[in-house]
Formats: sequence, C-alpha cells, structure tokens
Amino acid sequence: MTILPVLNIEQFDFENQQGHFYANEFATHLEKYHAAISKPHKHDFYLVVLFTKGQGVHEIDFNAYPIKPGSLFLLRPGQTHHWELSEDIDGYIFFHTREFYNLLFPNRNIDDYPVFNSNYNSPLIELETNQVDEYTEHFKQILEEYEQRFWLKDRRISLLVDLIYVDLARIYRAKHPTTSDDSMKRINRLLQLEKQIDLYYKTRKHAKDYAAALNVSVKHLNKNVILALGKTTSDLIHDRILLEAKRMLIHGNASIQEIAYDLGYEDASYFSRFFKKKTGISPSDFFQKYEAK
Repeated sequence: MTILPVLNIEQFDFENQQGHFYANEFATHLEKYHAAISKPHKHDFYLVVLFTKGQGVHEIDFNAYPIKPGSLFLLRPGQTHHWELSEDIDGYIFFHTREFYNLLFPNRNIDDYPVFNSNYNSPLIELETNQVDEYTEHFKQILEEYEQRFWLKDRRISLLVDLIYVDLARIYRAKHPTTSDDSMKRINRLLQLEKQIDLYYKTRKHAKDYAAALNVSVKHLNKNVILALGKTTSDLIHDRILLEAKRMLIHGNASIQEIAYDLGYEDASYFSRFFKKKTGISPSDFFQKYEAK
C-alpha cells in the first residue's frame, strides 16, 4: 500500500549542521521546495513557522487553522499537514531533529514543552500584534546565524531555538493555567497515556490495557482523562485509530479491508461500522467527501 511521504531533513539544504537543522525565509523555502511540500506529507523532524505576510489555511491532521500575520505553528514529527497559501505569503521557518536539540540539552526532553507534548494541544499560537516584531527578530537571528560560518554557531542556534520554546511555553501556559499539584499530576498521567496509545493503538484497543501499563485502575485513569479533556480513555484510543484511518484513506491507495487489517481489525465490516459510529459517515463516504473539497 502507498504510504504518505515522510520528509527527511536531509532532503533540504543545510550548512554545517550534519543534517540536523535548517532555516529559511518562508517565501524562499516555498519557491525552492514547492514540489516536495505542496502535497500532504509528514516530517521526521520538529517544524516551526512564523507567518508575517499573506493569508491561507493550514490543515494539520484534518483540522483547519487560519493563516495570517502573527500565526505561529509548531509541528511534531509524524503529523500530517499541507497548506493553501496566498501569493504574497511570507515569514520564517526552521526545523530540526531531536538529536540537534539533545546535543546541547542532553538532560532535557523537548516533548516536555506543552506546544509539543500532547496530541490535544493546538499546534497554532496566535501572537499578539505587539509580539510579532519581537518573534520576527528571533527568527531573523536564527537565520543569520544559520547562513554564516560563525564559531560555535550550532550552540548559539540551539540557545535561540530554546529561548523561543521557553517563551512560547509561557504564552501557552498563560492561556491554559495549571497551578495545582493535582492538575500537574493529571497532565503527566495524560502524557504517559498518549505515548502508550501512540505505541500500541493497533494492538491494544481497551482502556484496561493502558491502565495496567500505567499501574492504575481503569476508573482512576478515566477520571484523570475526563478532568483533563472531557473524554474517556476509550475516546483517546478511538481518536488515534480514526486519525490513522483517515490518513490512510485520504493519502494512501489501500482498500478499506487493507486499512482495517493494518489497524488491527480482521473484520473489515466491523471496522466500517466502528468508523461510521464514531464519525457519522462511512469510510468510503469520508474519502469521497474529502476528495470533493
């Protein structure tokens, strides 16, 4: 079956970064790599883009987000995306591997930042008008450093990137405050659960499997998930299965039977009923509706 293309950072130009970092003005990036990035795709790296001109729509895993000056997007490896952009679009873009971040920060985990650590956190941060110039300057500094051959350039780029992540984490936290110890424990439990689901959603379909892996009761796990997201543990499992099913339906050429089998369902009819129950539309109708857009 055809699999959605996964872009590797080494497909893009890089300057003495050993294939771990890339930066550019967005219009230049778009012109140079239009063929590779104009169709839906995934990355094996972390991507950050700030738009300073133009308009459009950025679709990320079947959710549409508006693009305007001040729109700042952060994508994790594995997310599916593409965009529709006005001709005057511009801004700045950089991306890097996990290894690049860990070179300078070996004792940190980039996924601990709220902008990266959950499937349910928005990939869009809309900067206030007075913040756009400040962040534009940060991106300019990164691009200037990237294009030169300064001594210790890797280290300075890493520090500038981390500064952006720290500031964006503060913006996100201000909009989603979590002040109590209980709420922090709940979030940590949710992140552990999401990681487990990402690893095993094709083979483990029941809440009890994840509760056992996290050494808690199903009731306790459900309570944490409901308080954090208003969903149940089963909802999170189903959401992940449906996301992958939609990706395969739209971006691959597999039959519904092949998709069902790949996702751990031996009975394609059962999978189709499950899909329709959760989305309100059959897999084939979903494909036709999406293609008609």
